[in-house]
Amino acid sequence: MCIRDRPWRASGPSAGEITARPLPNGVWRLDWLLPPGKDLVTPELLLARVRETLAGWTDGTTPPYELLDTGVHAVHHRLARRWRADRVFLAGDAAHLLGTLGTHGLDEGLRDADNLAWKLALAWHHGPHEALLDSYQTERRAIVASRLRAADQALPLVRGGGGLRAYVPGSARGHDALLMDGHLGRGPLGAPGTYADSPLAPGRLEGEAPVGTALGAAVTDVRVTAEDGTFVRLRDRLGRGALLVVLIAPGTGVWERRHWVSAGIMPRLAAAVSALPHRAELLVAESYPGAAAHTVLLVRPDGHLVTALSGVRPADLYTAAEAVLGGPVAAGAEGDAGAKADAGAGSR
Repeated sequence: MCIRDRPWRASGPSAGEITARPLPNGVWRLDWLLPPGKDLVTPELLLARVRETLAGWTDGTTPPYELLDTGVHAVHHRLARRWRADRVFLAGDAAHLLGTLGTHGLDEGLRDADNLAWKLALAWHHGPHEALLDSYQTERRAIVASRLRAADQALPLVRGGGGLRAYVPGSARGHDALLMDGHLGRGPLGAPGTYADSPLAPGRLEGEAPVGTALGAAVTDVRVTAEDGTFVRLRDRLGRGALLVVLIAPGTGVWERRHWVSAGIMPRLAAAVSALPHRAELLVAESYPGAAAHTVLLVRPDGHLVTALSGVRPADLYTAAEAVLGGPVAAGAEGDAGAKADAGAGSR
């Protein structure tokens, strides 16, 4: 929740909004926007803010509380112009700072790592692929830049105060919802970005099928059947360096894998997966949001949807896989033959 300039604040200069966020184990985090100036923020001032805020929320009586920690930090944002220089990559706080509205950059830093790790691993094991490595900056910097633009646009709404906007019914609730969305990973301030315009996107394919996930967005974490016949979550198969090919096949969940692995379209799909230019794992799901039966999903190692195809379309599947690897690997590149030899290692 977000509280802005409550009437109980009668002493001292206004501190802007007070943001209160619940954390695990009954802990709350309180953030105040301190007034501009170079006055020293003393421990006594911080304690006074705590007592005044808690007393204001409880009609004048400060309830018992335990203060775990305090701190003062500058609130600003930054974006590096370049995230890659040859063998050096920037990620996390080295690449961006997001804090203008109290939303923190930890999530974006983890997404940087998700995006970069599988690309570095592929380059290490199968030879450098410049287009793939360059895509890290292109994809991630665009997402973070969009987040910073959203914060710049939202800042006047949140901290403008007064004026005609103050008389619009529900405007305060709009401020609260905007900040809450940022903290909960929703909306323009918090939702994970998509890589629909990525240089690794395959473009329009003839066999594309609609599903409930936008191309380039993170896939929904559905239950799938793994190659050993066990039921796992889709996200549990991420981060292993392999592409994921997911067949939507209603009814398979009630039968052991050995009963349907050699039936219907499975043999043809398994052969197509084995022929891909990089190692891939074939998974089967009972259902997926917005997907019809026999839809085939191609998922990046970091969990973003590459394409959704209607049925088994080996040519489209290969084209999409090749695109997400940055295009064809140059002939003679170190590890290229090994990549092809390993392609069927986990897909039979």
